[in-house]
Amino acid sequence: MIFAKRLSLALAFCAAAGSANAALVDAPVASNAYITVNNLDWAWAFPLPAADGLDLSFQSQFGWRLPTAAELLNAPKATDFMFTGANVPLGGTDPLTGAYFAAANANLTGSAACATAYFSNSFSHCDWQDGNGQPFGPWAGLPGAHGYADQLVVRSVPEADTYAMLLAGLGLLGVIARRRQPARG
Repeated sequence: MIFAKRLSLALAFCAAAGSANAALVDAPVASNAYITVNNLDWAWAFPLPAADGLDLSFQSQFGWRLPTAAELLNAPKATDFMFTGANVPLGGTDPLTGAYFAAANANLTGSAACATAYFSNSFSHCDWQDGNGQPFGPWAGLPGAHGYADQLVVRSVPEADTYAMLLAGLGLLGVIARRRQPARG
């Protein structure tokens, strides 16, 4: 009995320790928490460079990764993350993830996308002033970036042909399934 209790406590401790490394939100990044530019989805993922605690472990299954140096050269500006319907309302907090913008300035004039809670176990904000095109930009990984530059992540956007092939395949499966049904009389 005592052994079982100790084993149970040890397992609970290990589970808690393991979950401490998980991001605040273990779900696919919501579509209003990222933008699409140059055939890449871009997420404002962390208020520091990746080496300071960015967690790609869960999101990598959805294709999220660090951008290459070449991709970063064509990275969007902070203001590109502003759009109607973005997850963080102006001066507010995302009700789903708790994401918000810290260190805002007059260039933040509307709702904007911040995905930090999907990639961090300790942060839920993006530092507006550290985004590319703002006073303390550029993004982490770009020449001239400082030690607290904000980090972007990317994933490839499936091309229209990929979607067309997927739909054609599903249609074919539907036709096959329909032909295999016995005739009703």
